[in-house]
Amino acid sequence: KPTTLCEIMGKADMWLFRSYWDFEFPQPYLPNTEFVGGLHCKPAKPLPKEFEEFVQSSGKDGVVVFTLGSMIKNLSEEKSNIIASALAQIPQKVR
Repeated sequence: KPTTLCEIMGKADMWLFRSYWDFEFPQPYLPNTEFVGGLHCKPAKPLPKEFEEFVQSSGKDGVVVFTLGSMIKNLSEEKSNIIASALAQIPQKVR
């Protein structure tokens, strides 16, 4: 008889979640649950010189990196001005 997915899942000794428990919605987890968020990530590379200088020059307020990705082409000039005006009011440097 073939093994079903439910049978395989029921026999698992340990469940690995590729996330962090504090990022998840509150819910009960079984004792055999382990959160291994970041396990698949590579070590960080140093920032390029231009960005490192930008970050270091930000002072105690820090920086905000704001991006719309590919949605930028769908952004009207009015919305673009609203976003720019809002970002200009915060103490952080914006890139």
